[in-house]
Parts: sequence; structure tokens; C-alpha cells
Amino acid sequence: MRMKDKVAVITGAKSGIGLATARRFAAEGAKLVAVDVKDASKEVGELVEDGGQARFVQADVSSASNVERLVQEALAAYGRVDVLVNNAGMELPKKITDTTDSEWDRLMDVNLKGVLLCSRAAVRLMQHQGGGAIVNVASELGLVAGSEIAAYCASKGGVVQLAKAMAIDHAAEGIRVNCVCPDPVATPLLEATLSGSSNPKATQHPEQDAPQAAGTSR
Repeated sequence: MRMKDKVAVITGAKSGIGLATARRFAAEGAKLVAVDVKDASKEVGELVEDGGQARFVQADVSSASNVERLVQEALAAYGRVDVLVNNAGMELPKKITDTTDSEWDRLMDVNLKGVLLCSRAAVRLMQHQGGGAIVNVASELGLVAGSEIAAYCASKGGVVQLAKAMAIDHAAEGIRVNCVCPDPVATPLLEATLSGSSNPKATQHPEQDAPQAAGTSR
């Protein structure tokens, strides 16, 4: 198992892509720190019952003090961090004209600043360890815009570019940084977004509503 005994921090691990990632990593033998702003003790407990090594840390990734605490808890439990999966995120099914300043700020704090804070802490650890891996979970909407979800598109575009920049900056230190941009996935987050959209079909499948920009791909 390629992940055996690797220490992985996964944010947004209570449900959806984050929980699926945690389950797969646990099955591959990784030692997990599952992070979520909501209580995920039940989900993490199920991973342990199934034979996985995992602990839950409740934290808001947009808070620098919360991120520092989760890193310290990871170190106290396992002594290192080999992998960071930046998966925590939120959506906002609104046009920019309907988006308030506070909504924009909160979404950017979670989706983009959260990636910055967690990555910065992880890179500093990995520099001393001699390497590691970071995976940003963005979205196809970070590459091709969709209807009525402008702030989310902007945040995920930032996540994509941040991954590229970090990869360039830290490759020589043995730190690999990648970004995945999933198509729509049936998760509680997507269901909530579609329920709040006046055009769910276009929101879920942006290529039906907006042309792809030159040089991008889904």
C-alpha cells in the first residue's frame, strides 16, 4: 500500500469528497487527521472501527489560530505531516450583483485563505522533513465559469493558480503540489447549491451555459 504509515491531513472530511478521500487513504494504510468545522467524530469513529488509524480535529481552516492548533495536534499524534489535502470549501449560488460583501469575504476566507493557511503551515513542516505532498481540491468552475456562482468560480480559480505557484516555489525542496478540478459530484454541498440556484442545470453543468475559454479544459 503506497500510503501505508504516511500521515495525511484532510480538510472538509465530514462528507462528500473529503470523507471519500479519508476512507480511501485509511484503506491504503495512512494515518489520518480528519479536519472539519462541523463535528465529524461519528464519521472518523467509523473509519477507526473499520481498522483505520484516524483522529478528528474540529477546526475552521479560515482561522490562523485554528490551523496552528490542528497542526500541533497532528504533530502530537503522529510526529509529522506527509500529505495535506485542501478540500474544505463552501459554495454560494448567486450572481455577483446579489452577493454581499460579507458573503464574498466568508467564501474567500474558507475556499482560498483556508488553502493558504493550511498550505503555509504544511510547507514549513515539509521543508524540515525533506519533502511531502499537497493536493488542492478546486473545481471545473475554477477553469470554466458557470451560471449564478460567481464568487465560487473566482475562489476556485485562485486555488488552481495558488497550486501552480506553490509547485514552482517548492519543487526543489521535494514538495509536490497538485490540484484536482472535479466535475459535479453528488455531495451534500452540491445538493445545497443546486437547491439555492434559480437555474440548477446551468449551475451543475456550466459548459451548457458558458463557452470554454481558449486553452482551458474540463
